[in-house]
Amino acid sequence: MKTGPLVKPARAAALLVAASVLLLSACDIPTTGVVEAGGPASGIPPTVAIYLIRDGALVAVDRTVSDAGEPVAAVESLLKGPTPQEQREQLTTELARQVPATTVPTPSPAESAPADPAPEEQVRLMAETDRLRLELPVYAGKLTPLAANQVICTAARAYLLTRPDLDSTTVTVTDAAGRTFEGGVERCPEP
Repeated sequence: MKTGPLVKPARAAALLVAASVLLLSACDIPTTGVVEAGGPASGIPPTVAIYLIRDGALVAVDRTVSDAGEPVAAVESLLKGPTPQEQREQLTTELARQVPATTVPTPSPAESAPADPAPEEQVRLMAETDRLRLELPVYAGKLTPLAANQVICTAARAYLLTRPDLDSTTVTVTDAAGRTFEGGVERCPEP
């Protein structure tokens, strides 16, 4: 039985590389230059843990908010209630389901910005180094203890996102009826 000449390992590797280049170039993908496609990449959108309820217990859900380290932005997002996707996942809330629509008059051409919501329609925050005090808007109504924990956990987690020097914070929430609830992250499930 006669065999052909042996191919040296270096030559075999060169042949494999050449064959690979030919195969890849045969994909018929045209070359392009720089393609303008909008602004620079912005990275991962900011998220914060929003606390909703499943089967009577708090559940942390990541939600994109404009300013993840701000408790007011996080609580306002919480007050909007579960998203349709969260509802499909059997998540609920004991808080107001939707922020009421504010009646804002149509601005004339001379006016550039819409009117700000009335103070009773806003979440108000007073922050000290390791303590937050939140006053909820009128439409949030009276809180149950579980609803208060939703607010406390959401506000505390948001606040601690941008304060790595703090391990905990105390949150005091006042509802529309003037009742107060107090707590911190120790009562909150991990996100």
